[in-house]
Amino acid sequence: MSKSALGEDTRGDIAVVICGEKLDFNLVYLGCQMAKGAKRKVHLVHVIEVPRALPLKAVLTQESERADKLLNSAMVIAEKVGCDAVAEVVQARDAGPAIVDEAKDHHCALILIGLVRNSDKTQYDLGKTVPFVLANATCRVWLVQDPAPQPVMVG
Repeated sequence: MSKSALGEDTRGDIAVVICGEKLDFNLVYLGCQMAKGAKRKVHLVHVIEVPRALPLKAVLTQESERADKLLNSAMVIAEKVGCDAVAEVVQARDAGPAIVDEAKDHHCALILIGLVRNSDKTQYDLGKTVPFVLANATCRVWLVQDPAPQPVMVG
């Protein structure tokens, strides 16, 4: 199953995009299970988008601390599954191109990326990152979507 999920006769690792959503836990677990079954490595990637007003190498302390916490939690899941994993924080102007480049650089056969629907939007919006990754990745992309949180009715 794990090898067929990556594609016929495909060699390469799995990139899991960590965004800070509840869905991350499921993505990391799924990616690690597949990687372990296929004897591959997981690349846990978190992208910090740097505003254009700042230099690309700017030190963004809050964002870096958050990224470290997210990736440390993801590494704990990988260790529990028994999967070989590497965590990376990437600073970029836009997340989409950074994710595609990371997957290319590490010769990944699959990118796992999540999307949580926004209940405030009347029209469905994929944002800018997901469409870019879907259109430009040179490997398979699995998009896992969580429905928008349902409002709690008090009555």
